[in-house]
Amino acid sequence: MKRITTHPTKVAALVSALLCASTVQAATIYQDDQGNALNLYGEVGVGGHFGANYEYGEFYADQGYIDDSFATLGVKGNNGDLLYRLEVDYERENWAYGSGDMVLSIDKLYLGYVLNDYHYVEFGLTDTAFDDYDKWGDFTFDTTVETGEAGDQDATVKYEGTYGSVKLGTSYSYNATSSSGALLGDVVNGYLGYFGDHFSAVIGLEGRGGSEGESKYGEQKLIGFGMRYALTDSLLFGLNAFYEEEDIAQSKTAVDVTDPNNKIYAFNDYQTLKNEGALVSAKYILTEQWEVVGSANYESYEKWDAESEFWNGKDTDWGNNRTWGTLGVNFKPTRSSVIAIEGNLGEAAQDAYAYARVYF
Repeated sequence: MKRITTHPTKVAALVSALLCASTVQAATIYQDDQGNALNLYGEVGVGGHFGANYEYGEFYADQGYIDDSFATLGVKGNNGDLLYRLEVDYERENWAYGSGDMVLSIDKLYLGYVLNDYHYVEFGLTDTAFDDYDKWGDFTFDTTVETGEAGDQDATVKYEGTYGSVKLGTSYSYNATSSSGALLGDVVNGYLGYFGDHFSAVIGLEGRGGSEGESKYGEQKLIGFGMRYALTDSLLFGLNAFYEEEDIAQSKTAVDVTDPNNKIYAFNDYQTLKNEGALVSAKYILTEQWEVVGSANYESYEKWDAESEFWNGKDTDWGNNRTWGTLGVNFKPTRSSVIAIEGNLGEAAQDAYAYARVYF
């Protein structure tokens, strides 16, 4: 979840100042004898979706190529046990109902506190707990089966703890919003995971309170699962799955039409829709520079089902569920860069995805 800043000039000045304060391969820009440090990090990527299919409802426009260029710049550090992070993104709003423009947004803005070597809390604009692991079993770069968890949110408090090979996290977000700014209500989110040398598995849960008529989003319950298994040092397998019950308003009533271009509605007749999805994926590491990745995907949304009373009225080629496959090649010219090409077969929202990214 990104937040569009209302002060783009100030953000641009901040970005320029941070760039001037660092070298090309910047990392630590300040450190003292007490262990306090300030680090600069970021990413620049150029690429996009080829053969995009607008009818799948994933993109903002009906065009064959959808740009997915992206850049991020952030600082993070510590002052004793107090941690801090500020991250600014510059990306194209290419998703459904997005503007299609390149926009600056504050992606992270929080303070954290290290309770001890095993427990940590943070407060502010940050990702919800399950957001860290919702794609755990997927080795492809472009997101395939989406779990639909809340993502980054304002007014969030998050806890994470480590108990040997077991890790858990939970978060609470006040008045969460969707990527379009629609109210979701309060969101509680969490995960429990086991992380071994060759096998790891994470289960996540999310529940939201709903908007109480202020948006189409009512209450929601979500469960997700991710797993990785390393058969050898070179061959890895993964599994991702989710099941969701989501209340969506079926009608709305205009309650304020003073401004014809900004009518205010009351949403009502919330009904529970059931959605699910799963994928299996694999990665084969040929060399330090070359990797092959692939996945097989399945999704089912009740709104796609023409036999359901909650059908969205759109005739689709895939009916109430869709399946597709992804096969890709990753080339890493250096340890901090990657060039990736992924092709899709079946009922995918695009024919291919390609990009080049540099991390620092």
